[in-house]
Amino acid sequence: MKWLTAAPQSPPRLSVNQKFYSLPQKGMDPGDAMSVAALLKHPPKLPPRAPAREVELSIVMPCLNEAETLAICIKKANAFLAEQSISGEVVVADNGSTDGSQQIANALGARIVHVPARGYGAALIGGIEAARGRFVAIGDADNSYDFGSLAPFISELRNGADLVMGNRFRGGIQPGAMPPLHRWLGNPVLSFLGRAFFRISVGDFHCGLRAFRRESIQALELKTSGMEFASEMVVRAAIGKLDIREVPTTLAPDGRSRAPHLRTWRDGWRHLRFLLIYAPRFLFLYPGLALALIGMVGVLGLAQGDIRVGAVEFGVHTMIFAAMAVLMGSQLIGLSIMARRYGAIAGMWPESGLMRHVRSAFTVERACVAGGVMLALGIGGAVTATSIWASTGFGGLDPSELMRLTIPSMLLGCIGLQMVVTAFFIGLLDQPRGR
Repeated sequence: MKWLTAAPQSPPRLSVNQKFYSLPQKGMDPGDAMSVAALLKHPPKLPPRAPAREVELSIVMPCLNEAETLAICIKKANAFLAEQSISGEVVVADNGSTDGSQQIANALGARIVHVPARGYGAALIGGIEAARGRFVAIGDADNSYDFGSLAPFISELRNGADLVMGNRFRGGIQPGAMPPLHRWLGNPVLSFLGRAFFRISVGDFHCGLRAFRRESIQALELKTSGMEFASEMVVRAAIGKLDIREVPTTLAPDGRSRAPHLRTWRDGWRHLRFLLIYAPRFLFLYPGLALALIGMVGVLGLAQGDIRVGAVEFGVHTMIFAAMAVLMGSQLIGLSIMARRYGAIAGMWPESGLMRHVRSAFTVERACVAGGVMLALGIGGAVTATSIWASTGFGGLDPSELMRLTIPSMLLGCIGLQMVVTAFFIGLLDQPRGR
């Protein structure tokens, strides 16, 4: 998918006498070359639109200055509807085109939906909202996807699927259709993370050709406005336990002469950021548990004295870093609990049974008692260390031996206070909300 979330360039508006195809464009047949004037003067004969209640399929195309390729995409979509005898419509979700795209869509019988909010996701959200079909198929208007190949998607929807994803890696990627960085690194890595985080078997998270049951996707209340909309749809569908299926599809080089809207690093980061935000277990909990466990082993192991492993000796300085790992781990664990609770309150995901048990056990009162005990032990250790120092007249001491007492004391005090604060913050999130 190629989209621009920033403000587009504004080339001069084409008059109806200016050609948007002076020569056949890349990826088109010569017979597709035409002018805006010709379309307006001799519009093609189209079948009458079905009443809104009879529309089975809406084919939605996001559009931002796609005059070079929009016509052939609309033609393919209309041809598919006619060949398959599907009652449908073509919807162009226009994001403020200034190159004649709107006139082209109108001349070819597509319904234009004006979406003022900029971005790939914003355009699709507007187009989906305006669609009249029971099913909706979406695809880029750059002629990289074949709208004539939607039959398997519709078949799966008729058989009960909620979301049908295309898989370009299974269907075939033509030479030059996808940059090597996207094909061998970006898409495979992000799709792998998506499968691992959300336990779904979607092989191509970012395929721009997909179809879905309109009511099912609208119930998810998708909100992202940029390219990460592609990930949001799959992730929210998985969280909502929708029936997600996948069919092979193909990807061809797009037919535009300008650069694509997609920006590799910016949009790749936006996808990764979205996946991590919706996976607090992988972002906070699992790294926190690993750090806390490794650090605790180090602190407890070194509390009795130095440890030698081969030629390497681990002493009190290693103990400091082990304590640091425990602190970071405990902070991440606390953040994971708060993030899971906030997500449930905000409607990002349902509350799991495990989190309900944690909340019932981790009350403010119990956390205050446990945290208070740990804080008292930490302060007690600090007082003991000070007493030992005082017994020598506040003179010189063996710092290594004293630090074996002060480091665990510091650790207990910090974790105890953090436990109390975390419990109070969760209690704040659980407070009743007014309007």
